[in-house]
This record gives sequence, C-alpha cells and structure tokens, in this order.
Amino acid sequence: MKTRIIQLCLAITLAMSVLLGALGCGGASSSSGGTGNFQLFVTDDLHTGYSGVWVKVYKAQIKNSAGASTTLFDSVDGTTINLRQLNDGASKFLLLAPGVLADGTYNKIEFVLDKSVTLVASPSGTSSTGNFPASLDDSTAGRSKLEINLSPALVVPGATRVAIDFDLRNWTFVGGVVTPVLAVHPGTGLDDSARHERFEFKGLVRDLSGTSPTQTFLLGLRTGGTLTVATDANTSIVGDGASALANGLKAEVYGDYNPVTKTVSARVIKLESEFEDEAKAIGAASNIVELSNSFDVAPKYTRGFAPQGEKVSVVTNSTTTRFRGNHGSTLTSAQFYAALTAAGANAVVEVEGVYSSSTNTITAKSVHIENESELGGDEAKGTSSVPDAEAGTFSIQISEHEGFDAPESGLVPVKVSSATQYKNTNGNSMTKAAFFEALAAGSKVVKVEGIYKDGLFSPGKAELKASGGNN
Repeated sequence: MKTRIIQLCLAITLAMSVLLGALGCGGASSSSGGTGNFQLFVTDDLHTGYSGVWVKVYKAQIKNSAGASTTLFDSVDGTTINLRQLNDGASKFLLLAPGVLADGTYNKIEFVLDKSVTLVASPSGTSSTGNFPASLDDSTAGRSKLEINLSPALVVPGATRVAIDFDLRNWTFVGGVVTPVLAVHPGTGLDDSARHERFEFKGLVRDLSGTSPTQTFLLGLRTGGTLTVATDANTSIVGDGASALANGLKAEVYGDYNPVTKTVSARVIKLESEFEDEAKAIGAASNIVELSNSFDVAPKYTRGFAPQGEKVSVVTNSTTTRFRGNHGSTLTSAQFYAALTAAGANAVVEVEGVYSSSTNTITAKSVHIENESELGGDEAKGTSSVPDAEAGTFSIQISEHEGFDAPESGLVPVKVSSATQYKNTNGNSMTKAAFFEALAAGSKVVKVEGIYKDGLFSPGKAELKASGGNN
C-alpha cells in the first residue's frame, strides 16, 4: 500500500518557501571576507511516523559553475547517520564537513549514500529496509547519488556555510522504494549551539597548545579541512598506546560543535584505537543485567551499521572485553556494571565490537562509560587523615556531604580502587602515588565522589581542594 508522507503539491510549496527563505535568512551565510573555510551541515524536517531513518554517507561534493567538484566529506567505509534524530520539533544540525573551498560560484551539492535505508517505525519500533530508486544509482554499485541545486548559487569568498535539509516530511516509501527530497535550509537556529548534534570526527592532531586538561588543537581531516578542538577537565582521553595528546597522533573526537566559536568541545578523544574499524554505538544504556553480562543502548551515534530497532543489545565478556570508566580508567567487569547501574538513567556508553543485524546485537570488544554519573551520586568533602598508600585508604572528617547519611562522628573512611581518578587543586589529573604523597605531607582538604555503602566510601574521583575553597 502506498505510503506518502505529504502530498506532492505541499512538497513543492514547502521546497519553494525554503529556497526563497535561503535568500534572506542565512541558510547559506555570508561574511565580508572569504577565507576559503566552508562548512556543510545536514538537518531534517520532522516526520513523526519514524523514530529512526538510518542512512550511510560516503561522500559529499560541491560543484562550481564550470562543473568542477570539490570533495567536502569523504568516508571509505561510510558514516551512518540517523536523519530522524535531526529534528525534535525544530531543526537540529550536524556538521558533516568542515572543508576548504577555492574562490568561485557553486550551484550544486551531491551526496553519495548507500542505496539501502533502514527505517524504524514509531511507536512500534519495527524496522524495515528500503532502497533509493534505480534512477539515483551511482556509478559505484550499491550506492545512490542525491543531488540538490543551490539557488541562489553560493559565491566564495563570501559564503561560509550551507545547511541541507534531508526533508523526511516529503520522502515517500512505496513498495520498498524510498524516494528522497532535499532542500536548502533557511538557517534558522544554526547559530544556536544547543541545536547542534554531537558527532565524531577523525583526523590527525596538530598545533597542540595549552596544558592538560585545558588544551586546544587542530584536527586535520582527510579532505584537507581542519577543525578546532578544545578539551577541559570533563574530556575523556582514551589511548591504547598513547594516553596524552601529542601532535601527529591519529584521533577520533566525539563532541559538541559551537557555531559561534567554530570549535568542537571534546567529550571523548580516542587515540590510535585498535578498535577503530569495529562497529560503534554511543548512547544511553538501559536494561542492565550483570548476571548475563548484557545491557541495551539507544544509539545517538553509530559507526559501521544501522540499528534494526530503537535500541541495540550489547553482550560483554569478563575476559575478552575491555572495560573503561570515565577518563579512560581501566575497570573490571564487576566495576563496570556497578558504575553503569549507579549512573541510572544518566548512563551514557560507547560500545565497539562486532554487530549482528540478525540479532541486532553488538558483541563488545570495548565498552566505555562516558559520563560523570558513573562516579555515583554520593559526595563528601573534608579534612584528610591516616593516609595509607599501600592499602589505598584514608579518612575524611567531613564538613560537607550529599547523597548519604553520615555517621554521627563525621569521620568517613575511604578506600580507593583501580578505577579512581585523582585531581590536584587545579583540577588536573594526578597519579595515585602523587595524591597519597600529598596526603602524607600533611592534612589536606579532599572531596570524593562515588558510593557510600556499609560505612565505607568508594570514590570514583578523589580531588584535592584548596583550603577554604568552594566545591
């Protein structure tokens, strides 16, 4: 039975209004000086019939008036995007391609996508697969080419960005064939950082500056474009070999794009990952069952696959899976599941491994909790005493506490673990040895975050605080 998202006449009317809006509202923005830097964003017009419309993008090119092409985005294995995620009632934007354009007039953008589209119906969660029509076939088998003419044309220098609307409201799904509609977005909301989706960018670190944890660098992309990246104390840096940023390292950066500063605030940076070719999913965890070494994840981002439903099942193995906590700390399986459970509804996990479409399951090679909630909801701050580095213990005479009932004496014993993170008074990371050396040198003000249970505080983080300081 024919399914039409909206009648053709309305599609034409909307498309015309969007294109006309682009003339005056900034979908293709201009500036007084042309630097050659150019940004391609993608977005979506709302469709409530689906919770997922997953496509795989291989390439995006922009053509000038002479027909010559410049590649803005290029992925050998393809990048999977849930287009439906790019609208929650208003447009959300994904920076697909920070690139470089030579001076000229540009009048067309071409996307090369996988021919297959995975659709997840709402509210049933039932998945189905469609294909773009044969008329859109690319020269490479199994791929389709989607084109949009830019009217008015973009002129460089001057134009610095464009947002293309994968207009799901006007797509049709008939007899297994998905017929797409693209439009130029007028740019409403493009300067609001809250309307930008987190995304992952891969490239080489260069021009590194600053002191950990507050650093900036340029990420050099394979298309020749660059992206400015900023880190702070909340950035998790994970390395299978290197564990600190350095020029020349290959990095995967997952974070939030700020359209005003044109900077990505890094949430997670993976350095030289041995799992970079594996399937990946990042999202909220639920249905956590330690006894069966399993949980579910609702992907906000995937690499290498399109989920066959709103959630993906994950199975781990206590021996073969690598477990990491926030900031890349190594965990045991038991510690990982305890931290995941403690995080509750706030648990955000990155999973890498082998994906099976028949069971919609990732057999995990690496799992990594990415949010501070893994530390647990209990906090205590006070003066330290009786440090024992070998035993990994000390006590706090608390002056402040939250999330638990403190003993009448106010003295809280603390025992650290291999997963505990240590911070100095400046908020910078420090080793366990340096932390206990500081405690041994004299009583210190310490703040711990973690879990207080059966009279013992198990911290995910232990931080030295300046005497009399706040927080």
